[in-house]
Amino acid sequence: MQLKTFCVERYKGYAELAEMELAPLTILVGSNNSGKSALARSIQLLAGGLVPSDTDSSEPLPLESGGIHHAETFEDLLTGRIPHGSLSLSAHLADDDGEVSLSTTVQNVIAPSQMSERQIREWRLHCSGDSVVATRQGLHAQSPYSIAVPGKPECSTTLRWQGLIPRPLEALPTFVAARVKGLTAWAGRVRHLQCPRNLRPSPLILADNSFTALGPNGQYAPLALATDDQLRRSVRQWYRTAFQVNIDVVAQGRYIDVVVGTPTSYHGKIRIAQSGQGLSQVLPVVVTALTARKTGPGVDVIEHPEAELHPAAHAHVAELVLKNLVGPIRPMVVETHSEIFLLRARRWIAEGRLSADDVRVYWIYTEPDRGSNLRKIRIRATGEMDSWPEGVFIEEYEEVMAIRRAARSEGNVDAHRD
Repeated sequence: MQLKTFCVERYKGYAELAEMELAPLTILVGSNNSGKSALARSIQLLAGGLVPSDTDSSEPLPLESGGIHHAETFEDLLTGRIPHGSLSLSAHLADDDGEVSLSTTVQNVIAPSQMSERQIREWRLHCSGDSVVATRQGLHAQSPYSIAVPGKPECSTTLRWQGLIPRPLEALPTFVAARVKGLTAWAGRVRHLQCPRNLRPSPLILADNSFTALGPNGQYAPLALATDDQLRRSVRQWYRTAFQVNIDVVAQGRYIDVVVGTPTSYHGKIRIAQSGQGLSQVLPVVVTALTARKTGPGVDVIEHPEAELHPAAHAHVAELVLKNLVGPIRPMVVETHSEIFLLRARRWIAEGRLSADDVRVYWIYTEPDRGSNLRKIRIRATGEMDSWPEGVFIEEYEEVMAIRRAARSEGNVDAHRD
């Protein structure tokens, strides 16, 4: 399955419906606290509901999924933290069997003398030619659901939930089981790298199989290097090009660690977690990009791949991501503050190395009384933007102009003195 669009409503700062169409590369830009990270993490929030852990399967949307901590309480996920509030998430996907849309509304219910409970108020599944809507008929814990299927009389049944998965599936139309299985497989291959990242500073136990699940901090990236010779060679080559250093995996028995040294010698080698922050922060990004194709259909989300790096290295990171884009079956969502990253994507389009349809940019911003919003910005085949909000990536220009004004002013003062 490939994710085509994703929507949130009444989720954190997004009081109104916000829809994000995904391209092979989707770039989120905007000022701090505008809602970029919240939007990026909402994909993993939905995925967590589709593959809930055994310890948290009673929660429709687990507050921690894929290692990402979404909130302290469910109320923290709701716009305005309304006690009895609700949020909605929806995803539109496609595969060889057609298109499928899943949408759900989850409500917080507080009853006197009882713990609060999260209830699925509405659950919709639409496929090519088929659809079903399950609507809760009350707030009581045992309230049944009304099941609506086009062309058939509505019926009422009791459903229990494992995350966002209805049980028993036999209570719903026959097409639901196959589609739910596909959605679950897709959700299990969603990867999210948060920022800041934190590689384990101590030796790691070597696994017996190749890793593509890297963890939210990228903490399992060293394991991927240790189990894949080609990946290790590719990562080492990238570090030589970008930083003129060597990295390698040192193993003793079933314990490994990643070390950094100069290109000519490993004398005085140190653990990567003890080197400059940039070298360790970018390692999971490099491994994510280089393992995307073998991971299969899903989504990769990376928060600030340029974190802790000198601006000169931003272009290397952008090249890495652009060269390893998988396509629609595994889109990459990048949240970034790097103008260089965006410029390099525009350059690739202008040079014909990417189609203009391969990259989509969203400007995330806030409005008084409306909260977070997103504006879709397309890149033309020439590399130019079809629109661009005022105040975005203009700091360097303004500083240069201020320096020139100051220089002219000083020149006028010197001329007057003469």
